[in-house]
Amino acid sequence: MTKYMPQASFLLFSVHFMLGFMLMQYPDIVNAQNSDDKRRTSTQSLLPFYVKAKVGYKDANGKVVVEPVYQAGTEFTDGLALVVKNQKRGFINSTGEVAIPLIYSDASVFHGGLAAVKKDDKYGYIDKKNKLIIPFQFDFADNFKAGIARVSKNNKWGFINDSGKEIIPFKYDNATNFSEGLASVKTDTAWGYIDEANKTKIPFEFTIAQEFCNGLAIVNKHDEKFYIDKKGKFVRKVQTDYSPLKKRKTAN
Repeated sequence: MTKYMPQASFLLFSVHFMLGFMLMQYPDIVNAQNSDDKRRTSTQSLLPFYVKAKVGYKDANGKVVVEPVYQAGTEFTDGLALVVKNQKRGFINSTGEVAIPLIYSDASVFHGGLAAVKKDDKYGYIDKKNKLIIPFQFDFADNFKAGIARVSKNNKWGFINDSGKEIIPFKYDNATNFSEGLASVKTDTAWGYIDEANKTKIPFEFTIAQEFCNGLAIVNKHDEKFYIDKKGKFVRKVQTDYSPLKKRKTAN
């Protein structure tokens, strides 16, 4: 599941034609098809395969366990795979059985035992037994990362913990997930960074502010794109010069 974010997408999709066709129809479904090397080292019991824009699942020996009947499907996380059929989402288990009925209009994969699901235009969170843990109340709900998820209500963004308690109020115009202890959030026209106690750690002065990775984040300010560290200090510019190569001079 996706929502517009200022940072580049962190979802890795296969370039396989059939998968590309499927993802154009279901861009919010995370297809975790990886390289052949990763497939060979995978310890999960079933892996997705694709036939005529349909997804099925095979075991490690290549035996078909689930016929290709789904419109989209993910690899397994927390023992379940997210699948789509007839525009509805649900989950199958590692034996190919439907573990959670395909009744949701949107859903995320499971993380930490919870998945965000959408029903009647609102998002909530279920556990792996399809028990509703956090009621349907959000306009959008993202995956939990380290026990915290970004959610939105009434066009404002805030954060909850995995028991559903609001830990950062719904006061921001946009937000990213927490990464390395910081989240970029937007108020009015500027982005800044807060910590998990909602304290401003880097001032609101950017037009775009991406998530931190390995201690650095990409930000935009005054039409310039550059890296900052976790104290907000400039590190280096982002290389954006993609001008065509100059023609080689020819001898007279």
